[in-house]
Amino acid sequence: MNSLKTKTIREGSAEILIYEGKITKQDPVFFNPDMKFNRDVSVACLKAYGKTWAEAQSDPLTAKMTVCDVLAGSGIRGIRYLLEVPDIELAVLNDLNPTAVSIIKKNVEHNKVTNAVVEKMDANVLLSMNKNKFTFIDVDPFGSPAFFIDSAARALHHRSMLAATATDLGPLAGTYPGTCKRRYGAKSLKSDIMHETGIRILAGYMILSLAKYDIGFMPVLSFASRHYYRIFGATDRRRSSADDSISKIGFFLCCPKCGERRFSVQNSGTCVCGNAFDFAGPLYTGQLCDPGFIARIDSKEDDIKQFFDTVLEESKANGMLYDIHELCSKNKISPVKTEKIIKKLKEQGYTATRSTFEGPKIRTDAPLPMIIRSIIP
Repeated sequence: MNSLKTKTIREGSAEILIYEGKITKQDPVFFNPDMKFNRDVSVACLKAYGKTWAEAQSDPLTAKMTVCDVLAGSGIRGIRYLLEVPDIELAVLNDLNPTAVSIIKKNVEHNKVTNAVVEKMDANVLLSMNKNKFTFIDVDPFGSPAFFIDSAARALHHRSMLAATATDLGPLAGTYPGTCKRRYGAKSLKSDIMHETGIRILAGYMILSLAKYDIGFMPVLSFASRHYYRIFGATDRRRSSADDSISKIGFFLCCPKCGERRFSVQNSGTCVCGNAFDFAGPLYTGQLCDPGFIARIDSKEDDIKQFFDTVLEESKANGMLYDIHELCSKNKISPVKTEKIIKKLKEQGYTATRSTFEGPKIRTDAPLPMIIRSIIP
């Protein structure tokens, strides 16, 4: 480790030592500065969840949380949790890489956090050894989280939270459908809203994986940002909760000709235009974000606050996601400003909002013909 160049950086309340150089999977210790937004959002979510957890505990001794960052890298995420989130009794920062473990220990010591336990274990072994222990588990790998969800199910405490990041967007978003089918047991679909269907495939995989252990999983925050997907979900160790989660598994049907779309319990059908639907799934068909949970999040940073304001607005719109440019192209219409379309749809009594998904997208419960009429100047 001494032959490698290091530098100290500050993020949030933490000051950590990292390695310099290009970001690759082969780094001696992986640290991605572009994931700062991910970590900022994660801190805000864990703060909100911590309030919910404490309120639900009848015994003050159990009001504090136990946190596990199973793929900790430099330790930045877990250390920020300890420094910025109240009421964490213990945080386990784990990595199998001995160089990472060494630097995590240095960073823990440098930041003077006393309630951190640093482990050097295979992530799946660590989780399997700690049955029902953790109130918050963070799975943030370089690639797919699919390899860790089953083990995470064993380590979740009753009514805890599980967060997962996926950077394997190619399979989930439809570029490599064969890989998606092998990895997630679902058909992905390259479309104008491929990142939403990708997140829904990941959420569906997590629901089905946890249901094997009679655990319900319901997403409370889901979003796509640049090169990754991120899901936070509330869990409940009851068969009825697992059944309720499974009831929201279905398929996304989309007409490649006119753009009509819907969720269905079947993976086939014929559109009103006479064309056969294409599909993605099985996947999660429920709300991607819970407005009640989002409303509890308090963030003073402008970019994070703006993000959560948009999430909250979108979470209240019970409708499908559409890309305006794609609809304009299909119908040979000149694009207009998204806000004008939203205003027109609201005037007609429909819900319509901007989306956190990139591009000129809206979420609305309006039927497709009404959306198209709203686009026409």
